[in-house]
Amino acid sequence: MQDIAQYNVNYIRTLFKKYYSSNFVSSPIAIESREVGIGELGKKISARHLSFKNLDELNAFLRTTAPFFVSYSVGYYRHPGMRPMEKKEMFASDIVYEFDADDFSLPCMNEHDVWYCSNCQTSGTGHKDICPNCQGKTEIIEWVCDKCLGHAKSETLRLMDFLEDSFKLDPNTFFVSFSGSKGYHIRVTDKSVQHLSKSSRLQMTNYIQGKDIELERLGFAFKDRQWYCPPKNSLGLSGKLLLFLKNYITTMTEAGLIKDLGLTKAKARKVISNKEVILNKMDNNILWHGFSKDAKGDAKFWEDLLNLAISKICFRIDASSSMDIYKLMRMPDTLHGGTGLLSCHIKSREDLKSFEPLCDAVVFREDISRKIEVTRPVPKFSLMGQSFGPFEVSQTAELPEAVCVYLLLKGVVK
Repeated sequence: MQDIAQYNVNYIRTLFKKYYSSNFVSSPIAIESREVGIGELGKKISARHLSFKNLDELNAFLRTTAPFFVSYSVGYYRHPGMRPMEKKEMFASDIVYEFDADDFSLPCMNEHDVWYCSNCQTSGTGHKDICPNCQGKTEIIEWVCDKCLGHAKSETLRLMDFLEDSFKLDPNTFFVSFSGSKGYHIRVTDKSVQHLSKSSRLQMTNYIQGKDIELERLGFAFKDRQWYCPPKNSLGLSGKLLLFLKNYITTMTEAGLIKDLGLTKAKARKVISNKEVILNKMDNNILWHGFSKDAKGDAKFWEDLLNLAISKICFRIDASSSMDIYKLMRMPDTLHGGTGLLSCHIKSREDLKSFEPLCDAVVFREDISRKIEVTRPVPKFSLMGQSFGPFEVSQTAELPEAVCVYLLLKGVVK
């Protein structure tokens, strides 16, 4: 990110102070037991070991200092403001799972992310680390769109279901928030997880990621040159894998079998012609082998399909975040210093389904305009339900205050 002129920093700080003076941050759970961290422009945590006796004290601090970033601990401490860490005396810790849009490498990234070479002013969409024109090092400017944010939301909803179904966690203890930038956080406050050891958290995370899964314990076993499956209507991950297999077999196509499992055309046609036999055998706990005379090859078919099922059902989460009992996470209902959007607490599953981050998280005004000059190429993007751009370097434009803050904090205008 390029440096932002001090007068723009002051302008944004004034807007942040105005927001905190008019809005009470009430969502943090047990603030008296949490360590709080704050950040300045370009640095999400510049000071930590802060503590507040209550929400009134926290809000008074925010109104006075208006930090660009505010985070609070997943851990609960008897003395959250003490240092070093041992003196804080942790007595419990939530578990946090986070999904960022850029973690999924979706096709839309190549449409809206931009690379820029400041040496020769060449730019383009997608990701290029080296400028093809002058061989200089490029900057990568990441953006988000409704597609990638929608995918992060769908994964958040899916993980909520998974946590409830597989671990029997109370969904009322899932504290969900939009990060204010690229995705969503799930803070699990269920008391059954708050005292888990690091190794137990690792096992839980591996299970969610689909690592080290013992298929035999889930009812999928290979014995005497034959694959077997769990009974229909099985629960948990066993049931999810079985449902995936059935749905895949029901809707499979020749092209899909070739692409997904590397089958030959002849083998793919053989599998499709035996669809009903396969499905009937699955109801009798058997993954049928009869596609060819090669029993070993048939066995590999089911092994590959089960691995595909695991990759589709399980989740791409940041394991280090989920295991870190000392981590500071974005505080909901505070402003994000990289976008100016609100990190919104989302109170229910239905609210999450209808939540539109690029509209609902905008807090600054639409009816006041400001003139900006573009310093980095800006692709077409959406905010407040409207489209803006694309803009070229050195181009000037008059834009709503909310859009100007968004672009200033992304470091692409002045």
